[in-house]
Amino acid sequence: MAKKIRVLIADDSKFICSLLAKQLQHDPEIEVVAIAENGKQAVEMVKQYHPDVITLDLEMPVMNGLEAIEKIMAENPTPTIVIAGVSKQEAKTTLDAINLGAIDFVFKYVPGSNLDPKELFREIVLKVKAAAKTKLIRSLKNLSGNPINTKLANINKLPVTTSKDKDFLSKPYSLLPAGVIVIGASTGGPVALRELLNEIPDNFPAAILIVQHIPTNFTKVLATQLNRQVNIEVKEAQEADKLKANQVLIAPGDFHMTITPDSKIKLIYGVEIEGHRPSIDVTMQSVAEIYGNLAKGVLLTGMGKDGSQGLLAIRSKGGTTFAQNEETCVINGMPQRAIELNVVDYVASPKNIASLLVKQLMQFSKPDFSTNNIQII
Repeated sequence: MAKKIRVLIADDSKFICSLLAKQLQHDPEIEVVAIAENGKQAVEMVKQYHPDVITLDLEMPVMNGLEAIEKIMAENPTPTIVIAGVSKQEAKTTLDAINLGAIDFVFKYVPGSNLDPKELFREIVLKVKAAAKTKLIRSLKNLSGNPINTKLANINKLPVTTSKDKDFLSKPYSLLPAGVIVIGASTGGPVALRELLNEIPDNFPAAILIVQHIPTNFTKVLATQLNRQVNIEVKEAQEADKLKANQVLIAPGDFHMTITPDSKIKLIYGVEIEGHRPSIDVTMQSVAEIYGNLAKGVLLTGMGKDGSQGLLAIRSKGGTTFAQNEETCVINGMPQRAIELNVVDYVASPKNIASLLVKQLMQFSKPDFSTNNIQII
């Protein structure tokens, strides 16, 4: 018989604890080993029970969830899923928890809310199972410090493109000299995004678009946090925003983000693609169509396969593609899927992906169409 996933629940609400325990233990693969009523108890119970996964409320007495996560990650790192509220302030606290080491979150069930309780608990079970399989990055210093050597995927590199190519000549050079980078991320994404963007200088010559799987109220908070933490400007994308070099736009939750031929943002409230809105594939495919070989795609940590078709679209147009390496992924699902489909050029840590992008794009200069030796890699 397979070993059960051992879960510690930390929440000061007896009702929520009872509900969570019942739903989790309804799955034969999960066992609730302990329940903590506050953050201090949670820290002690982690030492005592060594759970595989923690579900953690952030608003608790004696020691709150943020303080508990900080201590747990320093002393006994354990995959932690935050039970989050839906308000803007709670979104900020939840993202703070992820920055401290929590790997994911689910919304708190509130009787009478418009959240479907069955869907909510199904999500909790799925995320607990995913969390149990994660390779926890034990320290944010380890993630953003000591660079990991870049590894080339076992993929044949596309031929170098020259300024003679029709695709290149047809692109609006005056709009974005070095093109557009699309970065897709899911579980573990906020920390990986911060690590990558930390390496981008404030005179970066390309526009950056980010599609992070995250709820509606969270994207503006994520953009605000990143804007304070990195050198380059970061904001939540709005309808008709003009793409600019040296700026990062994050797709707002619940909208697909596409690009118009005149390099403006178009937001679409369309059907979910593979369960996602925004979809990484949708944005990458749109940018590939408009920018061709001036497009670059980056796929970071996350569950599922969103982004693989987007990287395929970028690569088929002569663009360059990158995927986060397994060693630094919270969940290696999306990058691994893209690598298996043979649509990735480079595999590296977020920090080293940024270094590659800077190396490739900061050397870009306005092409001299009188020569044949301009190369975009």
